[in-house]
Amino acid sequence: MRKNTLQELCKFGSGLIAGDFLAGWWVYAKGLLPISFLGITWGQRGVLVGMVFDAILFAFLVHFGWRVTETPKNEERMFHRIAGVVFAIVAIMHLLRLIFGWQLNLFGWAAPYWLSGIGTVAAAFLSYASFQLT
Repeated sequence: MRKNTLQELCKFGSGLIAGDFLAGWWVYAKGLLPISFLGITWGQRGVLVGMVFDAILFAFLVHFGWRVTETPKNEERMFHRIAGVVFAIVAIMHLLRLIFGWQLNLFGWAAPYWLSGIGTVAAAFLSYASFQLT
């Protein structure tokens, strides 16, 4: 995949993540919780955890989308390697959860298995992209 295409995908993804963060903040601020969406009931803690995750993912996507240069500096190469390892660990943990049927409870919320399927694919792709940018 060309670096320019990956940058544009990261820019688009950062906009989606920013929208998700703002939607979570709006639902939390308006006191509309708990709320059911796609068969999942979201409470205050679940929305806050999602907003923290969105903020971290947004930072990574913004870095990939706007800060990647043609010849990465040593610091950027190290960042991409570390990010690639972290994403690889996350992908492996999601895959192990699917294989062994582990339950995941976050603040009383039982995460569905399909979420780990999406997490495996997304984290594996981000790991691959990180290693490609080194």
